[in-house]
Amino acid sequence: MTALTLPAAQLSQTLTTQRTLARRLVHRSALAEVFLTDFQSLDEKTFRAAAQLPPRHFYYSDHTGRLAMHDPLAVFESVRQMLLCAMHLQHDASADTKSITATASLEITDPRPLHTSGPLDLALLGTVELAKEYQGALSRVVHRVRVMVGEQQAGVITVDTAQRPGEVYEKLRMSHRTTMPPSSDTLPTRTDGAAPPPWLVGRAQAENVVLEDARTEQGALVARLRVPVAHASMFDHAQDHVPGPVMMEAARQACLLLAADRQGLSPAAFFLQYVQAEYLRFAELDADITVLTRRLPDPVDGGQWAEVAFVQQGEDVARMRVNLGSTVPAGDDDDAL
Repeated sequence: MTALTLPAAQLSQTLTTQRTLARRLVHRSALAEVFLTDFQSLDEKTFRAAAQLPPRHFYYSDHTGRLAMHDPLAVFESVRQMLLCAMHLQHDASADTKSITATASLEITDPRPLHTSGPLDLALLGTVELAKEYQGALSRVVHRVRVMVGEQQAGVITVDTAQRPGEVYEKLRMSHRTTMPPSSDTLPTRTDGAAPPPWLVGRAQAENVVLEDARTEQGALVARLRVPVAHASMFDHAQDHVPGPVMMEAARQACLLLAADRQGLSPAAFFLQYVQAEYLRFAELDADITVLTRRLPDPVDGGQWAEVAFVQQGEDVARMRVNLGSTVPAGDDDDAL
């Protein structure tokens, strides 16, 4: 398929999936990491985009789930790229503007459209829920994006970001440091910790595991974040902090590991249905980050709910609330290890 028609009847134009957008617009270095294929501003508060998820990807496709399914975090990455593109094309931000995420949420409202092993075309419908300016420039924006596969809605993503010029970002970046932050491309990958077996965190490849030295204490899972500075997808380009999506991946893996350890449940029986993230400060690359995960009572609609805190030098740098949805049909009790 090379064109996507949006479900809203008043939008007669199509979005193409014929080629990817320029890497600079989505802040990616490798062409293989660009999922966004088109972008259109509609008016001051609405915009739309198209994306295609690849049929195979060494990171996003590396799952042990029982059903062929595109990764919800690949969906999130497509929206993240859309919002970076919107920063420049919708909001006229300069090339050196930095987008700093305060909160982000992902909800897979219907996983069925993601159940395919082939390439998947997405139509992304974006709205500006809140916008604030400072000295004539956008300083904060809340976006809500509906993720469509054909006529079906697969999910909703909401992101609250601050927009800062490069020189302002540099000052902000040093607000909790006395030395310049290191760049990820100058750091070695740590190998001193013991990572869990990949299958216990829903992975087949060890290079995609981002936890180590995991243990349980009083019913909670305590682990250290394994920061994959050499990972070609999670660190597609040099960073001066741990990116938010890397911590989302760690939260997912921690929840799967906790379910396996405390309840004997197979990670293959779950997918990431919901995550709400709050980023409190920059997660530094040169200090350990502890991932603390506690299971929450399941609500009426089921799932595996947990709270995850990322602790660095005694302070929370991020907090997340996660729900793992079941990929196993009701009545199938073949989900024990």
